[in-house]
Amino acid sequence: MKKITAFILMSATLAISTEALTPRLANAQLFYPPASDRNSLMVIGQGIVKVPADTADIELVIGTDSNNNELESQLSSLPISLRSSSTNVLLNQQKPAPISRKLTLASQIALNQATLKPIVDSLVAKGIRANNIKVQPSENQAKILVRLEKPTSDRVKEIIATANAATNKLDNLTINNVGVNYAVTDCQALQSAAYQSAMKDAQSRAQALATAMGAKLGNASVAEPFYTLLYPSCSSKAGLPLPSFGGLLSFPSFNPDNPAEVEMKKDIFVTYTVQ
Repeated sequence: MKKITAFILMSATLAISTEALTPRLANAQLFYPPASDRNSLMVIGQGIVKVPADTADIELVIGTDSNNNELESQLSSLPISLRSSSTNVLLNQQKPAPISRKLTLASQIALNQATLKPIVDSLVAKGIRANNIKVQPSENQAKILVRLEKPTSDRVKEIIATANAATNKLDNLTINNVGVNYAVTDCQALQSAAYQSAMKDAQSRAQALATAMGAKLGNASVAEPFYTLLYPSCSSKAGLPLPSFGGLLSFPSFNPDNPAEVEMKKDIFVTYTVQ
């Protein structure tokens, strides 16, 4: 009876252990493709490719000075008949400083094509084609989008400095934010290069491990993890294909130290059979 009881307990233990391992094996297959042979070797391949950008989209966010916005808010709460006569009173309450400009409600919020034309003209004078400049006016702030072809870091800095100088000459306007997005036109070629780099890295890792094991590599199965969709794809904006000009996603903040290039990353999971 003791032998029979021990056999039953051992069988139950093996059954429980097998069931406990089953989810782990299933989860492992989510990351690595199954091998056709029991003897296998699993590695991660990481590929990074950097290429010069074909285009650079510069986003200039232009708004009014903060002090003028506060003044405009105060004036808008008054009856129209009292706004002009109360302007000097409000200014004197804020700062006892001389005013060299006439501040009117229209000049504070007129962020339209006509107001921003001097900035656009300065960019055209620097060699930017007019059809590569897009103005998006609004009541509180405006955006000027500039596209450069075959950009360089110095050229991007020159365009931003030109726009800033032109904006400083306008009454009560300032550039609140600058964003730059670099992109390439041939996305498929860049992706192919990144995959090749990742596969080469995986083969190098696998070969080193196989040599250490005294084994020989066989066939390979490859899987790509889902999180690579979050990596930048063909531009410096994060994830997903992008609209051709401007786009809905926010522009990366301008960093003068960043080179005018696009970087693509790819990770792959590779399982090799070994002998």
